[in-house]
Amino acid sequence: MARPIIYGWAGSTYVWSARLALAEKGVAHDLVDVPRGGQREQPHLSRHPFAKVPAFEHDGFELYETGAIVRYIDEAFSTAPLQPIDLHQFARMNQIIGIVDAYAWSAIAARIVFARLVAPRVGLPVDEADIAAALPRAKLCVSEIDRLAGDNEFLAGERVSLADLMAIPILYYFSKVPEGAGPLAEHPRLQAWLRRMEARQSFQVTKPPGM
Repeated sequence: MARPIIYGWAGSTYVWSARLALAEKGVAHDLVDVPRGGQREQPHLSRHPFAKVPAFEHDGFELYETGAIVRYIDEAFSTAPLQPIDLHQFARMNQIIGIVDAYAWSAIAARIVFARLVAPRVGLPVDEADIAAALPRAKLCVSEIDRLAGDNEFLAGERVSLADLMAIPILYYFSKVPEGAGPLAEHPRLQAWLRRMEARQSFQVTKPPGM
């Protein structure tokens, strides 16, 4: 059986989530770098016609969309299940993944984290007004994830699930920018979860360089 391949750049939140899933399952993989801008060129467009990352390949089977990729990884490899059996926990996992996809990525990753961590490195202007406009939605995402997780050790229960792996890259990056410190400080349970996730081997071996 061939090693799975992830196509994308290591710093992408979604690439990181897919790599975290493989690391949690104990599955070695290859990361094929697709530099920023390269996703809009061939051959990546043949892997992902919507010009996003990651794309995924395993034993000749190709897949894109991170939610599909991480669920495939969980089903394809039998070790360390990443989806709860309990119906309520399963539903909560999917709810939190939905929040990440629909709200947190656009408010936190695309508008705040990109402006603070990426734009200065590549010489792009920073729109302070746009950051300020995104912050209320970012705070709501943090508040809701904290509320839904409750007193659980992890976001959907007492074991790591796909919800944790989808949320941790975005919230970790958010913790590294000034706009994230205040909202996260208001939620000590979520801060404790963040520290637990950072301590996991899967996080350490997939953490993007420089972060």
